[in-house]
Parts: sequence; C-alpha cells; structure tokens
Amino acid sequence: MQFSSLSRIIFVAAMVANAAGVAAQADAITHGGTTINMAFVNVGNAGNAADNTGYGAVGYNYRIGKYEVSAGQWAAVLAAAPGVGNAAYWGGSQPAAGISWYEAAKFCNWLTTGDVNKGVYDTATWAIMDHQTAGATYGTAYFIPTLNEWYKAAYYDPAKAGGAGYWDYPTGSDSAPTAVYEGTSPGTAVYVNWLAPTTPANVDNCGGLSPYGTMGQGGNVWEWNESSVSVYRGVRGGGINGDFNFLLASFRDSRIGTTESYSIGFRVASVPEPGNMLTTAMIAVIGLIYGWRKRK
Repeated sequence: MQFSSLSRIIFVAAMVANAAGVAAQADAITHGGTTINMAFVNVGNAGNAADNTGYGAVGYNYRIGKYEVSAGQWAAVLAAAPGVGNAAYWGGSQPAAGISWYEAAKFCNWLTTGDVNKGVYDTATWAIMDHQTAGATYGTAYFIPTLNEWYKAAYYDPAKAGGAGYWDYPTGSDSAPTAVYEGTSPGTAVYVNWLAPTTPANVDNCGGLSPYGTMGQGGNVWEWNESSVSVYRGVRGGGINGDFNFLLASFRDSRIGTTESYSIGFRVASVPEPGNMLTTAMIAVIGLIYGWRKRK
C-alpha cells in the first residue's frame, strides 16, 4: 500500500492519538470565584497487560496529575469550601500532606462539581462511581487514582526496549533513583537513603520523570490510592522518610483512611468524557496537517 506524505502524517498522528493520548495539558478548574490550575499527563495505551505483580492493567485512557497536589492548591480549595477538611502540613508549592483519604476524596469532588459532597464519591455512603461512568456523567471527573491507574502511570513504559513493559522504579529504571533534596534530574527522587531531608521538596522540583511524565511518584510524600481493605486505604510511592525499597513497584502499603500524616499526600487523576478526548486528539491531528501544508 502506498501512502502520500499527507496520508502518512494523518495515519501516524491518528495512531499516536489513539495509543498514547493527546499532549499533556493544564486544566483551569473554576467553581465560584476560585480557580485551581492543575497539570495533567495523558496515560494512553489502553488495554495494557498487568505487571507480574498483578497490577497496572487499565482498559481505558485517562489522565493523572503530573505533580502531587500542592499545599497551595489545597489551601485555595479549603478557603472556597471549608467542608473539605483541615489545613495541610507544609505550604506553598510543597505537597499537601496531612490529608486523610476522605478529605482527598472531598477535594476531588469539589474539582468535579464545586460541591465537596457530590462527584465521584458519595460522602453519605462513601460509594465510589466507576471512573469512566463519572467522566460521561460530569464531562470531566477528578478522583483519587485506583491502584492500577497509579501503578501504570508510575512504572509502565510503552516504549521500553524489547517491548512495552514495567520498570522497578517510577523513574524509568530498574536501578534505585539517586537520592536528592530537590531537583529534576532524570533518575533522581527525594527520599532519605544517604540523605536526611527534613521537609519535602516543591511538587514541581522533586525528581526525575516517569515514562509518562509524572514527577514524584517515588519519594517526597506517600500518595493515597482508591484500593481498600476494610478501613484501610492504599498508599504508594514512599516518602522523604524511607529508603529505596519503598519506591519499588513490588512494595505496597496501606493506612487507615482517616490518617493525617505529614508524610502522606495525594495526586489527582481524571477521565474526560470520551468525546472530549476524541475532539482533542482530532485537533492535534488537524494541527499537524495544517503545519505540513504550510511547509509545502
């Protein structure tokens, strides 16, 4: 089959949009007079296989926060909706720690609807809406990532040499990240090891990126996920007060959902309505075509 130059651009652009999602983006989430700006990366490659741990398979495309939720973002929502919970540890661009799982869920509800009691989480029963259903219901839904969503964004690499697969660490490596106080160098993370950081780094300055482009999924603060056993909720990724073993894909932990610890924060994930994803992907394809035509 022969393709013209234009046809090849359309074909490749469409394949990229389908497999990897469209480009990373920042949402300006506004309710009332409060706007929260939040950067997301797209996690495509829907239908990927699970890791040998049994985790990481996700059957749909979604987005996840490039960074942990910051104390500044938490404070802004708290001012707009005091019912979200208590003040966070740390401040400014440091991660919003000291947040219980239930408070994180209310924060996500506010992002979704402007109401801490309405969204993906029913605060009367704590039932959780299916994430794809939530995207279709609200247009764009925000939520605490499931264990599989969190795990895939941290460890899965669709472009891994030898075929798509998983790394041991959330910096695209099977070797432990270099421990640092702060910075964005590849292959680094903020955790104790031979250092002794006493406070977490800013969420946009806390280590190298995962293959999908997230920062700080290893180290800085532990992060809640939606997995639960009885009153316990999952936490992943390690924090400033642990060694490299806590950053491993094979390490899993949990805390009582009401726990408020200086070393536990969270990251927000999102599923836009399917039509919104397609529209954005088509805009990206059209932009490629327009650029190609201008160069002729």
